[in-house]
Amino acid sequence: MGDRQPYPRVMVLPGAPPTLHVTLSGDVFLKSRRTQQHLIKKVRSNLTKALATAGYDGRIERLGTHRFGLSPDTADISNVANAALSVFGIAAVDVVIEQTFSSMDELATLAAAHSAERVTGRTFAARVKRRGTHDWTSVDLARQIGALLVAKGGHVDLTNPQETVNVTVLDERAFIVLEHTKGHGGLPIGSQERVLCLISGGFDSVVAAWMLMSRGCTIDFVHFSLNCAQSDHALAVASELTDAWGHGMAPTVHLVEFQPVKDALFEHVEPRMRQVTLKVMMAKAASEVAEREGISALVTGDALGQVSSQTLPHLVAVSQAATTPILRPLVGLPKETIIDLARTIGTAELSARAQEVCDLSEGRPVATAASRNAVDATVTSVPEHVLADATATAKVFKLADWSPGQL
Repeated sequence: MGDRQPYPRVMVLPGAPPTLHVTLSGDVFLKSRRTQQHLIKKVRSNLTKALATAGYDGRIERLGTHRFGLSPDTADISNVANAALSVFGIAAVDVVIEQTFSSMDELATLAAAHSAERVTGRTFAARVKRRGTHDWTSVDLARQIGALLVAKGGHVDLTNPQETVNVTVLDERAFIVLEHTKGHGGLPIGSQERVLCLISGGFDSVVAAWMLMSRGCTIDFVHFSLNCAQSDHALAVASELTDAWGHGMAPTVHLVEFQPVKDALFEHVEPRMRQVTLKVMMAKAASEVAEREGISALVTGDALGQVSSQTLPHLVAVSQAATTPILRPLVGLPKETIIDLARTIGTAELSARAQEVCDLSEGRPVATAASRNAVDATVTSVPEHVLADATATAKVFKLADWSPGQL
């Protein structure tokens, strides 16, 4: 989440203090009732873990079918909201004021008073959701709020407003939204199976891991060590990702010493084929780790055409060489989009310091479309024991137990 602090414009009037409403994503509450209940339990569990990092141990109240209410101290609202926004399965976090009311006119006046400052001189739309028995409709209340805000200097634009005034009415309780921040939606971590991410420390692999986390997967990491400092860097990136977004998972790291494999490639493989061969060897080694751990899929940060080992023929060759399916969530994304996502995640600055330790070309042209037979031939030219020894001696530990410099 970086240093972003939401809700800079919250105006608190005398009366009830602001609270937070956490809305579940459509991926959660649009499922069947049985699946929905399972996912809601996961979201709540992960939300509790995330809120603990912000020092919040207060109530988590279920509101309706797809919302939770939180009551942090006013001074802690930004920190608690940021923590909630780092949980997958959450569509939005709102700062709200709860109000009681005796009439529609009274509620409209309260909503306008709380919203006037941010609406004055800007375009706005009033949106009302209502549940319960009232002698007025949602449209009636929205129109009344709109009329009061126009009198205070706002301008109605129902199509593309600069500000939206949201009010939710649940029977005799009304919730006026002071600030609305979109979450990242998705599915709660732990609702899908475990996957193994090939983590390098650059921009791509950590974004790929984040995208699978957003679809409910727990992540373990495998890193192929070609330089001790770079291994520490890769684990620092993985740790930053997990600390910020990994509520509900405790990743295991498989650290595979790959320098002997690299040395064998220099000895047995011509320079133009070394890059794709290294990629195939990593995929084969990761497959062995996944099979040993009962993990059903690998995750990589491959983007089509980004480097020589990621051309379509070479991605196909890598997939065919691996015995475990490879998921490539970034395959169609341009580099600029991937870096933008890394900024959103909060890992971009650290990933930008990654060293290049996988260039085996010695400055010569490299293959970009080697045939499957050519790739197979280069792989089989490397003695089998080299890869077997590397995977057999892998170090395995919990990411939470790692500290910088210990490698």
